Amino acid sequence: MAEDDVHVEQNNARQMGNQESRREFLKQALKVGGVVGIATVIGGPVGAVKALASTETKQNATDGSATNWEGWEDPQLNVNDGWNNWDKILNPDNLPIYHDHFDEIKKVKPKHHWVMVIDLRKCVGCQSCTVACKSENNIPIGYYRTWVDVAEIGSTLQTSLGNTVTANGTYEQQIKIRNIPKLCNHCDNPPCVTVCPVKATFKRADGPVLVDPRLCIGCGTCVNACPYDARYINPISHTADKCTLCVERIDEGLLPACVTTCVGRARIFGDLNDPTSEVSKLLASNPVQVRKPEMGTDPQVFYIGLNGEISTENDPEAENLIYTYTMNTNSTAYQQLAGKSLLK
Repeated sequence: MAEDDVHVEQNNARQMGNQESRREFLKQALKVGGVVGIATVIGGPVGAVKALASTETKQNATDGSATNWEGWEDPQLNVNDGWNNWDKILNPDNLPIYHDHFDEIKKVKPKHHWVMVIDLRKCVGCQSCTVACKSENNIPIGYYRTWVDVAEIGSTLQTSLGNTVTANGTYEQQIKIRNIPKLCNHCDNPPCVTVCPVKATFKRADGPVLVDPRLCIGCGTCVNACPYDARYINPISHTADKCTLCVERIDEGLLPACVTTCVGRARIFGDLNDPTSEVSKLLASNPVQVRKPEMGTDPQVFYIGLNGEISTENDPEAENLIYTYTMNTNSTAYQQLAGKSLLK
């Protein structure tokens, strides 16, 4: 396509009152001129953005063939269900957002700093967090915002009593099997945010890293930049998707869905700015690790026992599974109902 034709399309889009999809338009600019083409489009006036669903999808909806999953159709096909009001979902309090210079966040002194602590002493690998996340966020089949991997954690030591014999000596494997819940780490220095060519992904001042689907063009740059494989291109909206820490819930004073359904209370969510919060106390009293610290991303999902060293306060030789009742998990009262079961 010639450069003059691109300018003609730009003018037509403006005259049509942005009836043309901004995202599709940016995709065309990306094909023609790469980042330069995108910059040209961004430099012009940006008006209202049309619904996420393409015209083709809307036409399919009329004959009953619209793509859907788990009984839920594309939210933009139902304009009255509230899902198309992304301002109220992503940032209802108009908190400052950042696309770079993340060290500036502390200067605005945000009221909250939301983080998650995952205690591997308590994870039983039941995948209830995975199911809760898919249900809460209507995740397409075959895709996940959170999941639980099973891994061997520990070290191999050279010893004369080892049962692994090689040409270089005898070794003993001090390995433990661990269930490791994984999700977006909502990094304080997120590389996925800085690479976005249209500033669709951002970090909120209170911690969550989010994607605005109205701006995302589905180029996948942020997906490739994430060192934790926590992003994917949603096959329904054709935009980048990931864990949001259930911002629609935490903004209403509720816990993320995965936290409320964790049968072992392995996931603990809270405000790191509050020294009396459970996450602050756990981080102060336990050695914690993060995934891939060498990447310099400063993850805000912390693990107890990620290095394979699992112990308890009273008996280092024992491991305790904490179980709770599943009722009324949106309150703090359920913490008082917790019990312990010794793992042999």
